[in-house]
Amino acid sequence: MTSDALDGLLQRLGIELADRDTLGFALTHPSFSSEQGGEDYERLEFLGDAVIAYSIASHLYVAFPDLPEGDLTRMKVALISGKTLAQVARDLGFADAIRVGKGAARDATRDSVLENAFEAVVGAISLELGIAPARDFVLRVLGDRLDPRTLLATTSDAKNLLQELAQKRGLGLPSYEITAEEGPAHLRQFTAAVRVDGALVGEGVGGSKQAAERAAAAAGLETLEAR
Repeated sequence: MTSDALDGLLQRLGIELADRDTLGFALTHPSFSSEQGGEDYERLEFLGDAVIAYSIASHLYVAFPDLPEGDLTRMKVALISGKTLAQVARDLGFADAIRVGKGAARDATRDSVLENAFEAVVGAISLELGIAPARDFVLRVLGDRLDPRTLLATTSDAKNLLQELAQKRGLGLPSYEITAEEGPAHLRQFTAAVRVDGALVGEGVGGSKQAAERAAAAAGLETLEAR
């Protein structure tokens, strides 16, 4: 990437970085480094992932002092999902900045690649400027996604969030099973279990099968987040 291209990206990001080499690595797909040599974004991605998780968790903890851990977890998962981070990267013009190998030209527009590059750039920011500026950057570019009304709406979408998290970790689709049905006809209570990659990760109870599955998914989110 040319110096002018890096300057343009930094302007869009609203930050200043003196270490252009590290930023360049953050925008280098493994296919490019395999062909040309040098580092790629994978190590920086590892660091940036942790910085993003901390940034969002600390923000939610302060912004929603009365919410239980489960609700905070669901909000956090929604914000760090691959689709969310990929869209942020796409809006910032990352697709035009990522260096990919000759045989992987289309990869620069894939959600997974955009997500990885965004995480790597956050890692690069934290290395040069520190955790606090990196956190400020993450929260700033998330923008309206941090609106309390938007975040509160995610607490009822546990099944979709669990599916996204499981797929992000390469664990396949969650599977649900109604394991118990109790009570009179007008006041039934259902118990649901959810498994991910064959392992039981959550159980939940509700007045309908759908509600029980949502409760199980919420429990499953907490289980996966704790791993």
